[in-house]
Amino acid sequence: MNLHKDYNYVQLKLTILMTFVPNKFILLAIILCAFSAFGQSDYYWVGGTGNWSNYSSHWATSSGGNIFHTTTPSSNDNAIFDSNSFNAENQTINLNVDNVSVGDITWNGVTHNPKFNMSSRAVIIYGSVKFDPFMTIQSPGTLKFTSSSTATLISGGLPLGTIEVEK
Repeated sequence: MNLHKDYNYVQLKLTILMTFVPNKFILLAIILCAFSAFGQSDYYWVGGTGNWSNYSSHWATSSGGNIFHTTTPSSNDNAIFDSNSFNAENQTINLNVDNVSVGDITWNGVTHNPKFNMSSRAVIIYGSVKFDPFMTIQSPGTLKFTSSSTATLISGGLPLGTIEVEK
């Protein structure tokens, strides 16, 4: 995707629309709402055991996919672990970087009893967290909830370590 080229195309279309639409304020409000989610992506873990930072072989653009993101998830993104994330028993995700930021973390429908080794590190959450009861958290760290909106924490009955809430 050529972001610069796509941006110019959007800018051109916006200019044309603003020229021909009588109520420009309404059009501008609709466009701003449409772009408010721009930049938010779903990151699906694939490939079993690995380090959080290894985006080129673990953070796919779709469940079970083989097209990968070019970065790890950030504060606007959703980190998703599902039935296509693990293909053998007890595979482990190692949180190998400090102060990871993410929008939502969702562990849902995972198979093979995966492990999330937090290595006593912090994860800064800008959304919600859902852990699956069929997983294990090793070396729990800190979940830092940082948001002005409502967030949900579903522990799945797992030991979570430290939970911090910042408003």
